[in-house]
Amino acid sequence: GGMRARIGVTALLLAGFGPFTCADSNVEKAREALKGAEAEAALEHLSAVEDDAPEVHHARAVGHLLLQKPDEAKTDLDQAFRRVAEDQAKKPEERPENHDDLRKRVAFAKGLTAVAKEEWETAQVEFGKVLAIDPEDADARWNLELAWYEANPPCPKREDDHEPDDTRQDAKPYDPEKAKDRLLCPANEDWYVIEAKANTLLFVTVTGEFDYTEGDHRTVNLELYGPDRAEPLRQAPVVDGKATVGVNGVPSDSVWHARLHGPGDAEFKYTLQVDVVPPCPVDDQKEENDTPDAATPLEDGEHPGLKACPDDPDWFAIKAPAGEKRQVTVQFDPARAMLSATMFGPDGTTPLALARATKNGLVMNVPEGEDERAVTVRVETAGRQENIYALKVGPPEDNEGQDDQQQPPPEDDEKKDDEQKDQPKDDQQKEQPKDQGDQPKEPPKPDQVDMEQLIEALDKHDKNPQLEKALRELRVVPRMEDY
Repeated sequence: GGMRARIGVTALLLAGFGPFTCADSNVEKAREALKGAEAEAALEHLSAVEDDAPEVHHARAVGHLLLQKPDEAKTDLDQAFRRVAEDQAKKPEERPENHDDLRKRVAFAKGLTAVAKEEWETAQVEFGKVLAIDPEDADARWNLELAWYEANPPCPKREDDHEPDDTRQDAKPYDPEKAKDRLLCPANEDWYVIEAKANTLLFVTVTGEFDYTEGDHRTVNLELYGPDRAEPLRQAPVVDGKATVGVNGVPSDSVWHARLHGPGDAEFKYTLQVDVVPPCPVDDQKEENDTPDAATPLEDGEHPGLKACPDDPDWFAIKAPAGEKRQVTVQFDPARAMLSATMFGPDGTTPLALARATKNGLVMNVPEGEDERAVTVRVETAGRQENIYALKVGPPEDNEGQDDQQQPPPEDDEKKDDEQKDQPKDDQQKEQPKDQGDQPKEPPKPDQVDMEQLIEALDKHDKNPQLEKALRELRVVPRMEDY
């Protein structure tokens, strides 16, 4: 649905035909019929006309548009455009005197056809052509606005089916599928309900990116509210596309709330992830693998949902096929607790490399060999805090080659859990891995078209009351007061 396009004076041929077609009485009758919006009669008169004049093709197109037959109108207009383009190729003094007028009317009708077919980008181009010829054409300007508005609906129109969830009362239970690819509009907030069992670790992570095409700034905060608490227990701003809040032990079976909100006019596209993790020593599905002999063999691919507990290292066995490299990545959230990872020979006694901290996580490379190479990998907590992690095995993704001489991650990390806000000054800690959801902040993009100058703001357009009347379907109807 939406607003109504204006056929307007331009399309309805009131500017007259070229002199050579006026002689045909059928064309005159068709013209009169179109003025009265009698499309059937007009097409009937035109059926007898053989002339390949652009005006005739254009008149047929208008008839078909009035009958809501955009495909037929498009065919007519292709013929009209072909003839107009032939004239355009001539020297200016050799063109018919109504040439610019025809160019304008053909472009206008092509724009209307695109509107009827809901091809909004094409409609903008065609009405833009009309305005290039005649900047005063109010109907073309109106229709250009309409097409631009339809091509760029405001944020609330594109918002998700999860609404309403913009108050604590309306919040819906967290559903991982529905929490993917969400849209936080300016001046809006999103709430989620989270159920957690006693003694579990509860973590909420948002990853996303700001769309600066609509606005030039936005701050978004992620907040976690305890049961029946009016103030958030934890909060964190989205930095570099990511924020995490959590508690290391829920006191009792309870209902929590997460809230995303913040000032600014840019949209925020995001995914929310909630992890409710049983406390250590509950093992993950890959246990028992706490010695090299019991190492879990891992194929290429992603292995999520793993758990690192203090004093309980996890061992994995990985093979690089003959002549191929393999990269092992440990993905986790360092805001919860640091992990460390080391690569050993197949027996688990000879250390080969310490994992390198990258923005995607801790990375180790298995160099290629003539034969298949087997290694073991040990993942463990760096301090006394537990964490969950994912392992990814596959051909190398980065271009950093085999440079595996990296420093061990900082050992003393217990304090970090509740002091996320303190920025570590130590260089080593700056290298901390970030989750794979991390995305750099997008610089503001310049607007492709300076619509401000081309159109007045849509909602302030008092001379067009049709804006208010949202029609269920787009109907192309001439406004009789135009004639």
